[in-house]
Amino acid sequence: MSIPILMELQQEVRRLLIAGSGMATEDMRLSKLLPHLEKLGASAPILQRIAVAVSDVIRTQPGGTAAKLLELNMLVQSVMYTQGTTETKEECLPIEGTATSLGTAIPYRKLRPLIEALTHKGQGRMEQLRQAYEEQLFHDLRVIPAAVAALDDSYSEIPEFLQRQVIPAYGAEAVPALRRQLRLDGGRGDARRLELLHRLLPSQDTELLLLAATVGSTEVRASAIELLGDDPGQEAFLLEQAEDKKKEIRRASFSALSRLGTAAAIDRLYRALTGKDRDIAVEPVRLCHAMELTHSIISNTEYVLDCIVRRTELKESVQQLLSNLESLQSKRTPEVAGLLQRLLSTPEFIVPETEAAQEAAVELLLELDMPEADSFAITLQDAYQRKFIGYSFKAAVKLMPSEDVYERYSPLLKDKKRPWAKELIRSMHELTRPLDWNYVTEAAAGDLVRRWDPRWIHLFASLDEEELVCRLVTGPDRSIADYLLKKCEGASGLNKGNTAAMLLALTAMKASEAPELVMRALEKGGGRQLYYMDRIQQLLLASLPRTCSDRLKQFADTVTYQAMKDQLLEIAEAIAAQPESADDGEPIQKGQGLWGWIKSTMS
Repeated sequence: MSIPILMELQQEVRRLLIAGSGMATEDMRLSKLLPHLEKLGASAPILQRIAVAVSDVIRTQPGGTAAKLLELNMLVQSVMYTQGTTETKEECLPIEGTATSLGTAIPYRKLRPLIEALTHKGQGRMEQLRQAYEEQLFHDLRVIPAAVAALDDSYSEIPEFLQRQVIPAYGAEAVPALRRQLRLDGGRGDARRLELLHRLLPSQDTELLLLAATVGSTEVRASAIELLGDDPGQEAFLLEQAEDKKKEIRRASFSALSRLGTAAAIDRLYRALTGKDRDIAVEPVRLCHAMELTHSIISNTEYVLDCIVRRTELKESVQQLLSNLESLQSKRTPEVAGLLQRLLSTPEFIVPETEAAQEAAVELLLELDMPEADSFAITLQDAYQRKFIGYSFKAAVKLMPSEDVYERYSPLLKDKKRPWAKELIRSMHELTRPLDWNYVTEAAAGDLVRRWDPRWIHLFASLDEEELVCRLVTGPDRSIADYLLKKCEGASGLNKGNTAAMLLALTAMKASEAPELVMRALEKGGGRQLYYMDRIQQLLLASLPRTCSDRLKQFADTVTYQAMKDQLLEIAEAIAAQPESADDGEPIQKGQGLWGWIKSTMS
């Protein structure tokens, strides 16, 4: 039986079904096939019947070809469906799997969008995957291959999410798919598969890691070498890889050696930090917990400091010092604190060429978060023309009573244009946070009172530092309210400067003038250009009393942008629905009434 002729006939019949049965009469293509079918029909009755059906189609007048064409199509389809085969030329192998607990109970119509998000490109996929994860749609056997394949996705957030949360949740059930899709000559996706296999396999597959570290692509090799850091028996191999020509391989070997922490590993890391691989050795050295390495770095830093004092190879010495200081981060030891104190107590070190190293040293001193380190930082208040006054101030805030901090540092703000005054103001900005509605609560206000002497807010008001004044508001204060009221007079919009923050501060202080000022500023800004409100502005409007609800609705009618109009109307409805007790300025408890609305719409 000639399958090619039947396949060609099947295509021609489909063509005529699409074009219309009226085109079948005397069709040239069917006419050419008829002799071949009649010849085959001599040996196969079914083909003879098909030949007769073809003849009937091409000889019937256009008005009666529809039924003939449908009959021919039925005959051809019936024969073709009997000619299929289930055999394969490939070698039959046993199926690899696990004692899976995952089922396939989820309807495929719910899984299909998830599988398409994993296997196709397009916008909004990350949010779709997160929602599917929350709905536990990944817990289906049919999703595993697509999830493992998506480790190659070019949008890095997706493979990171899958590697971090989704695939580890499968446990051993993901191992077959990971093994099947792993290509040692692949890219970052295959490196992720190798890392997941190392994490999910019940016992360490050293042979696979060694093979990947030897013959894999650069990314796969680097990943395998770093994973071998968990095997103390691979020290010799890792030391060998530390001499590789490729920078990525050396970096991976340093990371592995930092976890080994053996004498040979420590020695190699120290040589890397003080040699040509300084830039890629800093992070592995920082993560190494061996005290021997820390002591070696401290000794080298003291030697480098001596070179700086003698101005020997100054540029190289400063670069080495910066690397040493970066590698000592998170090493909270008295020895490190002592080293930093020696650095900052050496006048020859405080020169323009070492500016970056000075900043790194004093920042690390505060990051140690040790009483002896902070006590020394406080003593830097007047050193080197008050160069480190900001760090001294931050340390004092941690250790000293709030009133002592004010007495010690406030005199330095008499002239806010002086360099040290500017530094103190900048540090104050770093230590405080923008005013938020949480500051109205008693607990938050209490924290502010305990940390900051109440005289600070009046000092900053006298210096006209309105933003810091807003940040330090803790409750009713008539003089501060008068200062802020004066600043808000004539405000032409909530988005002008610190207007919204100052009005929110007035609201927090329960100033009776605040609601009218808020509405006046909103209305003066106009609705034609209002297309966005930040969190502070939203909170400010949400804090209005019920009496402002109708006025806010009237303003919303003047707003051009529909989304903005809807948001204003929603706020108006929310404040209209709040209890009458909310009009007296007392904050409603979070999670109830208006607070519930704020939490649900602005979080």
